[in-house]
Amino acid sequence: MKPPVIEPVYGAPLIGCDDRYEDRAMAGRRLASTLKRFRGAHAIVLAIPPGGVAVGGELARSLRLGVDVIVTREFRVRAHPAIAAGAISESGGLCLNGAILRLPGITPTIVWDVIRAEQSNLPDLIQLYRQGRPLPLDIRRPIILVDDGLNSGLAQLAALQALRRYHPVACILATPRADPSILSIVRPWVDDAVTLDLHPSGAAQAVDGWQTPLSDDDAAVLLQRYQIHTSLQGINA
Repeated sequence: MKPPVIEPVYGAPLIGCDDRYEDRAMAGRRLASTLKRFRGAHAIVLAIPPGGVAVGGELARSLRLGVDVIVTREFRVRAHPAIAAGAISESGGLCLNGAILRLPGITPTIVWDVIRAEQSNLPDLIQLYRQGRPLPLDIRRPIILVDDGLNSGLAQLAALQALRRYHPVACILATPRADPSILSIVRPWVDDAVTLDLHPSGAAQAVDGWQTPLSDDDAAVLLQRYQIHTSLQGINA
């Protein structure tokens, strides 16, 4: 009997076998195998931190592309912490979950207070991840937006809203797992979307191989490692 044929993935991981990163790194390499057309192209990978950095970094390394982040955060209101109320991104991206305003005890003023608080945190996160560097979008080129999952879709929509203001040649969304119904909402905002597994949100959480969250500090260090690696390859973010 012939041995089974295993779909190859590009290269050995940069980050080794740290349990916090390995599943995300493998997902990044598998996503890279579906985006071969961008290998060595004039494109850039932008990860949504913190979880997207391990996925996006490996995808970028595998495809010999530059990598950076677009700082984006989901937010919640205190009265209903289990429900994502929206997401905010640098460069003015904002996406609201309209259903939150129909919940008891929630008013537009409460939501806007949360948005202003989240907005005030963005500069510190930008400083942590990019040391004040602007988004690397001064040249028209394809953007591959990467996160480690698509559940509510709010963070991805906020990031895409911000990115579209720069008129990129193309926006491609790459994520290991996605809720099919949420993907159908996000897809009109992108030129292409690639994912490895489609599951409803609850099932995706049950089968997810990376339950350990990444901190912003860890993700910032990881991003720097990938950027050093790409700079040694002569790749500019």
